[in-house]
Amino acid sequence: MAVPGDTAIARADPRGECPSVHVPFLELDGALARIRVPGGLLAVDAARAIAQVAGAVGAGSIEITNRANLQLRGISPSRVPEVADALVTAGVARPDAGADERRNVLASPLAGVDPTELIDTRDLVVAADGLLASDAAAGLAPKFGVVVDGGGAVHVRGRALDVAIGARRMDDGTVRYDVRLADALPLADDRAHMRWSCAPDDALAVIAAVIDVCRSFGRARALLDAWGAARAWDEVADHAGGALVADAGAAARQPWTGPSIPAVGVHRQRQAGFVAVGAVARLGRLDAATLERVAALADHPLRLSPGRGIVVTDVPESDAAATVASLDALRLVTDRDHPATAVVACVGRRGCASALVDTLTDAEALIEALAAQPVEGRPQSVHVSGCEKGCASPGPTQWTLVGGPESGTYVAQFEGTEVARGLDGPAAVALVTRGTVAP
Repeated sequence: MAVPGDTAIARADPRGECPSVHVPFLELDGALARIRVPGGLLAVDAARAIAQVAGAVGAGSIEITNRANLQLRGISPSRVPEVADALVTAGVARPDAGADERRNVLASPLAGVDPTELIDTRDLVVAADGLLASDAAAGLAPKFGVVVDGGGAVHVRGRALDVAIGARRMDDGTVRYDVRLADALPLADDRAHMRWSCAPDDALAVIAAVIDVCRSFGRARALLDAWGAARAWDEVADHAGGALVADAGAAARQPWTGPSIPAVGVHRQRQAGFVAVGAVARLGRLDAATLERVAALADHPLRLSPGRGIVVTDVPESDAAATVASLDALRLVTDRDHPATAVVACVGRRGCASALVDTLTDAEALIEALAAQPVEGRPQSVHVSGCEKGCASPGPTQWTLVGGPESGTYVAQFEGTEVARGLDGPAAVALVTRGTVAP
């Protein structure tokens, strides 16, 4: 068990392990500590504490990850124990390192306020967090994760972790959770393939059953590979004690299909008279002062978005315009058509030894170039990656700029097909801005 003061630093693990508060990664720009924020629910006091810690130790930036966690980057290695102690004291991190790094829960940033969702998942997110941090989950791999989706228009379907449960309305009008192992909840209606489901009151028991069965394997994919799908599901169903049932073809059509509506901009809440206001941090990065100022706008927990955004909820409708203006003044992006919502990038060679290009400089230049273009001609999504690992994007993008094989140059891909190579930063920006696959 790791306790405050025992914090160690690990070099970036090529096997794909993740940094944590207790065991940060040592990168070129200093230590990188990842703060788990289950379900993206960030209490105002927690946000202030993180901002104060980041400011006190001179962290280079605060990053919002593609799984709606936070990272403190550029920490002096000598101050890593101080960071861990402060975050544990503030209640942001658990004192036990193993328990803290397992708290991977992904949920909609508008859970509980989205008027289109079928069920409010916030209590389940909190319960799943507690379960993952408990001794019952000891033995799971640090990357083991849970997706919880309430079935609304702003959702996290299409993202595969170890277990995913998503609300669906059944033919008889009731709501049940569709359950998946090492697979994403579907973006389109697939009623013919819905196999396993549970009642909302049984969801935590089903998650507990998956955890129990997976403990010896670390991840759900390893379980499926070892036992095959039929045996794995039978074991989970047995451990769930009847809570998990097979009901292929019984689900009614899900009214919200396709990719999630972005959490950016103003969204009317299910609570009359209130709105949620979402903004994207450019390239997922903000500083301590900005996070503290965003926290000052909120009376309720902030929501982190998998789109590297942050949402202020329960804003009176009369204050919506002022809240948008305040976020814009912090250089956050509240316009969902702004190119900053479409461009993602890793830290590049400023902070990563694997990177071959200065991704942040080139991605910022691309955002500015695209902002000068008509909305209709802009790319839907762009990933600027320092190397072939592609850490910044959870899935395929329309345009991908990959550093290498020659240092300082990019290989450009359009919809997965290579269209140019040997491009320096300005040439890569010009290619994407033109919106043509011809170099």
